[in-house]
Amino acid sequence: MKPVRLGFIGLGYITVKAHLPALQPLAEAGEVVLQAFCDVNEETGKAQADTFGAQAVYADHHEMFVREELDAVYVCLPPTLHTDEIATAVEGGVHVFVEKPQSLDIGQAAGFARAIERAGVVSQVGFMSRYYPSAEFTRQLLTDRIPRHAQLQMFYSGSHIRYWTSRYELCGGSFVENTVHLVDLLRYFLGDIDKVSAFYFERQPEEGPEPINMPHAYDVNYRFASGVVANATTSRVLTNVKASRREVVIVSDDSLIEWSTGKVVENGETVWEAEGNDNAFVLQAHAFVEAVRAKDTKAMRSPYTGSLNSLAAVLGANASAEQGGRVIDLGDFAASDSVRAS
Repeated sequence: MKPVRLGFIGLGYITVKAHLPALQPLAEAGEVVLQAFCDVNEETGKAQADTFGAQAVYADHHEMFVREELDAVYVCLPPTLHTDEIATAVEGGVHVFVEKPQSLDIGQAAGFARAIERAGVVSQVGFMSRYYPSAEFTRQLLTDRIPRHAQLQMFYSGSHIRYWTSRYELCGGSFVENTVHLVDLLRYFLGDIDKVSAFYFERQPEEGPEPINMPHAYDVNYRFASGVVANATTSRVLTNVKASRREVVIVSDDSLIEWSTGKVVENGETVWEAEGNDNAFVLQAHAFVEAVRAKDTKAMRSPYTGSLNSLAAVLGANASAEQGGRVIDLGDFAASDSVRAS
């Protein structure tokens, strides 16, 4: 079996801590080849190539695409750093995996989606939560329920992790950079979102640990196309404690479902529990490689075009909060030529 030849653009935290370790067993089995790494910091590229066994290193993705014959590329860049790498890849017939958030500009993301559709390549956005077996179980469970309401809660540390994920202008805030995973998971369960309204508790200058300049808390209301309503709350104020909470609750007629990565509870009783330690990054990587091998553009759970609604839902929340909680129609929002987080 011919191995799938992979390239990487961007060798930051998510690449080296999640995607490359997930792909390493496939590389060791000869199912994939880590053919080329590209990073603006060439020393970083060389160091990670030595660690993971990449065959070539580049500082410019244009040169990589000219010199290398790749089957697929992972694009793992902060959302404000996208240029033409996705369009260049797909125009050359290279399949693409793109980390979330795809962009802070819905118009730019829509342009990439059109390029992907024209090229007819496999695409996947890194919404790995859809690949947890608990997510698939919950989705099937809901086919026999009548959902009415959902709630997301994320309360986590305000401590600095990476510079770009601490700056609103670079990541869009915690709701865009992090909570988007759970918003997308709700879409997997309940379908597309059509309206959003949001209020944020803004952080004042020099309030809280540097270099964070993002809101303390995000309170967001959604209406789905189906009529289901949802509330999503995120806070990032627990600076000096390790306590945190992540909850996904779906309320249907006579059913209250609590989802987590390892367990699904309905009406207080555990109805599904993981047998092992499922790694969603590994499951996602295997699915992407198989889809690329088969050239099956419908195989991915989060293709680029299908994921635009998740991006619009979080960027639309920012737009609503910046406009005093105004209700944003996501169809109109996603059709905008250029809508960027301020």
